Amino acid sequence: MHTRTNARSAQPRHTGTDDRSGRTDRPPNEEFGITVDGAVAYSLRLIPSNKVLGRFPSTPNAWSAVLAEIDAGRAPRTLVLDWHGVDGSCGRVSGGLTLEYLARSGLGLPADHLRSQDQRRR
Repeated sequence: MHTRTNARSAQPRHTGTDDRSGRTDRPPNEEFGITVDGAVAYSLRLIPSNKVLGRFPSTPNAWSAVLAEIDAGRAPRTLVLDWHGVDGSCGRVSGGLTLEYLARSGLGLPADHLRSQDQRRR
């Protein structure tokens, strides 16, 4: 699986302040997405049944569906977001609490409740 950027190659965008927290400055309402090279679609899957709950042209389109499933009572650990290539290949983008965190972050929603108490203190 090849991605267009990774954590090491992406240049962080800093605000004009001296805050060195490592957070990037995104304009409000800008959606965060994950792009996999060669992927033409993404699907939200329920495990262990492998039932497809939805298909999406990009990951930002999937974020609201992920949160809707969680709000409807599905456990995050039962959700997986997959990518699909034009040649029939597929793979996993994310799942579980990480997927919920990405969806909340992608929509600009707070996700602090997903972190442990030790991580919140840092």
